[in-house]
Amino acid sequence: MQRITEGGRDHPSQMIALCPNCHAMKERGRNRKILQAALANTARRQHALWVKSSTTSHATSCEN
Repeated sequence: MQRITEGGRDHPSQMIALCPNCHAMKERGRNRKILQAALANTARRQHALWVKSSTTSHATSCEN
């Protein structure tokens, strides 16, 4: 994943909402690389679940 400040995409699969304190830890914290990787995995996983559920609910509504 490429950061937006480095030319990465502004896309939900790469975004996660953080409070100011958590954002500071992600950017400047001692364990920022570990936190960045964990947040990136969470964002991708949650986006994939959302896409799957929205496609399933759309298919179900079309059947009725």
